Amino acid sequence: MHDGKFIRRKAFLLAFSAMALIASDQAHAANTLLELFQQRRQKQAEVAPTPAPAPVKKPATSPERAKPVAATTAPANPDALARRAKVQASQVYDYKPEKLVRIDFNAVDPQRPSATDALTEGMSAIGVDEPAIGAGQKSFNEAEDYLKETQVYAEKAIADAIVSYYTNKRHFIWVADDQALDKAKSLVGFFASADEDGLNPEEYAVTIPSETYGVMDREARLRKLAEFEILLSARALRYALDAGEGRIIANRLSGFHDLPRGRVDLLDVLNRLAETADPAAVLYSYQPQNEQYRALKRALAEMAPDSGETIRIALDGVIRPGDRSEHLAKIVTLITRHAPASYLAKHGDVLRAHADAQIYSPELVSAIKSYQKLSGSAPDGIIGKATLASLHGEQSSIKRDRILYAMERLRWLPHDFGNRYVFVNQPAFRAEYFEDGRLKLGMNVVIGSPTNQTYFFYNKVQMVVFNPSWGVPRSIVVNEMLPRIMRDRSYLDRNGYEVYQNGKKVSANAVNWSAVAAGKAHVGIRQKPSLDNALGELKILFPNAHDIYMHDTPAKSYFARDMRALSHGCIRLERPREMAAAVMGAKVAELNKYFGGNERGIKVKEPVPIYIAYFTAWPDENGTIHYYGDVYNRDSALQKAFEKTAASRLAAI
Repeated sequence: MHDGKFIRRKAFLLAFSAMALIASDQAHAANTLLELFQQRRQKQAEVAPTPAPAPVKKPATSPERAKPVAATTAPANPDALARRAKVQASQVYDYKPEKLVRIDFNAVDPQRPSATDALTEGMSAIGVDEPAIGAGQKSFNEAEDYLKETQVYAEKAIADAIVSYYTNKRHFIWVADDQALDKAKSLVGFFASADEDGLNPEEYAVTIPSETYGVMDREARLRKLAEFEILLSARALRYALDAGEGRIIANRLSGFHDLPRGRVDLLDVLNRLAETADPAAVLYSYQPQNEQYRALKRALAEMAPDSGETIRIALDGVIRPGDRSEHLAKIVTLITRHAPASYLAKHGDVLRAHADAQIYSPELVSAIKSYQKLSGSAPDGIIGKATLASLHGEQSSIKRDRILYAMERLRWLPHDFGNRYVFVNQPAFRAEYFEDGRLKLGMNVVIGSPTNQTYFFYNKVQMVVFNPSWGVPRSIVVNEMLPRIMRDRSYLDRNGYEVYQNGKKVSANAVNWSAVAAGKAHVGIRQKPSLDNALGELKILFPNAHDIYMHDTPAKSYFARDMRALSHGCIRLERPREMAAAVMGAKVAELNKYFGGNERGIKVKEPVPIYIAYFTAWPDENGTIHYYGDVYNRDSALQKAFEKTAASRLAAI
């Protein structure tokens, strides 16, 4: 994580902790969501805009010192002015793998014996036995001069750790008596099976030096052994990092990832490897050790090869009846390959007749509708992302890829989820509560839309707020509310909103909204607790810098939809009272006393870990893997990162 981002994150968490002590301050919490505020009011007639009073003076240029200013009349084109103040969402990045550097011992001064030491070399102090020099230390001493000649490349953190370790310890881990040790050979074999954990064995490959050499070639032998020693240590550290924190640095994928690294202490890894006779067991201990990871690994091992080449269809938009599309032939091929025999018996003739189709004919539409119904999609005959996701998901190669992505994403999270925890899997549109390792509660959720994505992060549930107010985030104020406000000054009052400027409540008519749109003035907007409130009757808070939390909603019909990526980023709960009771360690009936009246925050006695995650393949409680649509198109970005990482690492071999 960048230093600036780390400082901002730390400041946010401190602020959150302070806020939790004063429940009344929750009324001003910055949250996320807009579209629900009119769920109960959508049939009301619009009220004519209220004329604005005459202007008085310009606002202060500093946002911190801006004072309430009487609004001017609405501009001729308020939408155009509001568009200039758009707040940008987080972005998808062009992934950059870690750069590799040469492990360079040239800057290190060798710890040679002093002149006095040379005179007494081989002698013991009076009354003190000379300790025996270990084989690893002896091998280091003999090959020390050749360390500066090694041409081994690794990630900078690994390179620094290796130089530090060997400079201070001055002994080899993998070499003794001019030979590679047995534990070195076992580790090389372990790396060869890295694909069992979804990793690329070539990125850890090391060649063991031949055990035969001529007496006259000892100098060359020492050079080769020095190179082998450093290379094997570098690859061991790479494996530990990849297993313990992830082969891909998640936060470099997009601004929607907020997953810290730093769990793996590289010097500690080397010390453990030096002390053990089973280095493979040490390195494997850095992989996730939870049941979900084991289920994914089993599924990967059992994955049958696909019949035929993998077919990927990148569809821009949708294919409607009567459309011409070059993708139709591939779609027909996928259905023919993966549909059950009962379906093919009924529609096989149509599929064969359209094997090379480019026109979406009525006969093919009928066959597609039947397939959509069979796969659980809406049988509307329109070929879009849902239909393609179902077709792609039937291919073993696609399923295998999704398992690989899931195993990688699990490495980004803490490897022990805890005794009690909440797990939200965004592509599954599900939130689940676990206790003692068992599923106790599960429900449907609504997550952020593709343009307002829910972040991938984790923290701990700290508080439940009953009868919450909603502090509207600036992004929603600027991006969505300003055009309406500038056309209709009574809009906020009609819908239960309060306006704050410089910490004081002001009338909406006292604000220069044109200055707000231009970024020259700032306001806070808060929706009061009510049945119409966008957050419903409660919200569940956990510290994060993204204004994301779980909450109730008056839009209950959304939970019946198949595609529930509909919010501004927060997580709407189908059964919020049950989730609140679970994290509070209470019974649902015990919460009744908190509902109604003013906003009230209740701290959770024992904070509960919560994982807001993204897995397109995920095991259920019985270990069966389920596959989900890639609602945010993050799988393809992860695949590109895999490819770039492999290219960078293998280029240095």
